[in-house]
Amino acid sequence: MTNRSSCILDFGRRLLLPASGFAAVALPLAVGAFHFLPVCAQQPAAPLQFEVASVKPSNPNSTNGTLVTITSGGRLHAVNATLKDLIETAYDVRSFQIEGGPKWANAAKYDIDATPGSSARGAAVSPGWTNVRLEVQTLLKDRFQLQLHRETKTSPIYSLVIAKGGIKSSVLSATQSPQKGITAGQGTMLGDAASMAQLAYKLSRLLQRPVVNNTGLEGNYNFKLEWTPDLGPSAPDGQTADTAGGPSIFTALQEQLGLRLEAKKGAVDVLVIDRADRPSKN
Repeated sequence: MTNRSSCILDFGRRLLLPASGFAAVALPLAVGAFHFLPVCAQQPAAPLQFEVASVKPSNPNSTNGTLVTITSGGRLHAVNATLKDLIETAYDVRSFQIEGGPKWANAAKYDIDATPGSSARGAAVSPGWTNVRLEVQTLLKDRFQLQLHRETKTSPIYSLVIAKGGIKSSVLSATQSPQKGITAGQGTMLGDAASMAQLAYKLSRLLQRPVVNNTGLEGNYNFKLEWTPDLGPSAPDGQTADTAGGPSIFTALQEQLGLRLEAKKGAVDVLVIDRADRPSKN
């Protein structure tokens, strides 16, 4: 849905590949996604860092989208990635949770290849954070001189609830299968044993606003959701709207699945960039 994407292949996290050539896969996320885990209590005593890291400006003539991947062996590979793309990967946040910083942080693009160090492969880190994310954080501090702090703000959010009339059980059908995820394309989402928390996460990426699962629906569901992508602003106050070519995401959720997005205010944790320099040369 955007030209930014990142993933940790063996951890089933953060992959949204652009429509111009990368395949989209599931994006599992726990409830409470808009509040950071306490990093200070979970990092090892010595900072984890990549053994070797190459950071260089991307080809300015490249027509490829942004790709940020982390392999099962902990290798980081980024193409056409901005500093903010890398912050998303390092801290497991979304673009609307990053504020401040120089203009180039969201414009200048870089190619990065980094291999994990032995300390990362052997270090013990509490569940919820992976060694490789901590290595990316160290890389950003060392090469971009990144400094940031955290704040909690009251911001517009969407609440995902059941619409009047209840869910469309013929389309949003419960399954006993183990949780899998959601695949997404341009104007489509296909849930395969997906949770409502996963659906809320996908919707938040699409709408660039936090979406909190308040459906009360437990377990996993199969579903197919289709809408007409709207290049204009989202429907005001979360109300349903139609585009000229078909239903908006707001209308599709209500008519096809029996769900509704309600506009509210809520607490959202954000990262504020205090300092960032262009990366040092290899």
